[in-house]
Amino acid sequence: MSEARLYRGMRDFLPNFMIPREKILEQIRNIFQRWGYVPIETPAIELLSTLLGKYGNDADKLIYRLEHSDGLGLRYDLTVPLARVISLYKQDLPKPFRRYQIQPVWRAERAQKQKGRFREFIQCDVDIVGTSSPIADAEIIAISAEILNSLGFSNFKIVLNHRKILRGLVHLAGFDIEDELSVLRSLDKWDKIGEDGVMKELDTKGYSAASSKKLFELVSAESGNWEMLANFAKLGDERISEGVSNIQKILEHLSSLGVGQDAVKFSPRMARGLDYYTGAIFEAILPELPNMGSLTGGGRYDNLIGMFSKGEEIPACGTTIGIDRILAAMDELNLIPEAHTNTKVMVAMFSDELATKSLTFAQRLRKIGIEAEVYPEPKKLAKQFAYADKWKIPYVVIIGEDEAKQGLCVLKELSSGQQRIVKTDDAMRILLEVFGK
Repeated sequence: MSEARLYRGMRDFLPNFMIPREKILEQIRNIFQRWGYVPIETPAIELLSTLLGKYGNDADKLIYRLEHSDGLGLRYDLTVPLARVISLYKQDLPKPFRRYQIQPVWRAERAQKQKGRFREFIQCDVDIVGTSSPIADAEIIAISAEILNSLGFSNFKIVLNHRKILRGLVHLAGFDIEDELSVLRSLDKWDKIGEDGVMKELDTKGYSAASSKKLFELVSAESGNWEMLANFAKLGDERISEGVSNIQKILEHLSSLGVGQDAVKFSPRMARGLDYYTGAIFEAILPELPNMGSLTGGGRYDNLIGMFSKGEEIPACGTTIGIDRILAAMDELNLIPEAHTNTKVMVAMFSDELATKSLTFAQRLRKIGIEAEVYPEPKKLAKQFAYADKWKIPYVVIIGEDEAKQGLCVLKELSSGQQRIVKTDDAMRILLEVFGK
């Protein structure tokens, strides 16, 4: 007989976690839809030729490969599958194409529960394909901000940067053009391994200490958003100037979309490690939980779809809402409401002879939108109450012999212990008022 074990980095989800998670996912889905986005889904299994060579060497090592002669792997994210979808169906999809996708992804990395890092987790992606307008970037960021606000995060920061600015800074620091992506992959680890760790990694890669030191000086600049952007524009690098101009337009559009400038922080150090980013990059963090990492993250990837479309450039940008990391952060900040079941009313089973009365009453509750369940056996009422109490069911209804003869029922509120005998129709009305249906 095998031992019941769970593979490290994976999780079982019990009702007290699944109920709030499903409600949060529904909240996120409603926001996506309110902004005009439509859903798609893609398979969990993709060809390795689809997945490899899109994220960078470090990320490619984290792809779960399946033992199959066709060369298959589990999807690493939802962006590369989206690029494949656009390539396959681009003639059928109007541009711009606004899509959202909520599905699990898998990464063979070291799990860190306290940081919301797991090997299987849900991504909630929202993307705009077919436009290079900075309005699209601003819209994606504004959606992220609306979601975080709706979930009760009041102190988040949207960190904003641009790949052209980063690559220009790397070049000004003395690195060769062909080394820019490698340097950025190391820079992306700053918050995980610190400045010394990044310096050591760059040294291990064979880069000069002078170039690394110069880069650190450039990306460590600190001042207001507009002042920093103006200073970078004066550096005389064409790519940096283009990136600065783009970021300035995004900031202006964010103001129009109701995202205050105090919520957005331009940071020349933020790199995001995936190779496919080409323009603005952004992520949301919580200053009070600095070790949690980013709750959302994304950017512009204008060349990725072309890798599946014979080099045709199709602009795109999007972000991931990291639901599992968000839940970890909400748990840390006590923002997750206690939930054990969706049931609002349990109808007790008084006797086999009165089963029809209990079943009918519960069905009437469901028809008016109140979640209800029936205790399936006529056990002692004390045991039935104990069951309801353990699941934190707010109300119990009992239809005994005397009540059944008169069209009455006992309505008991478990939290207060208050109970009253009322007509069944009045019980329906009372419960409707309580649960706001």
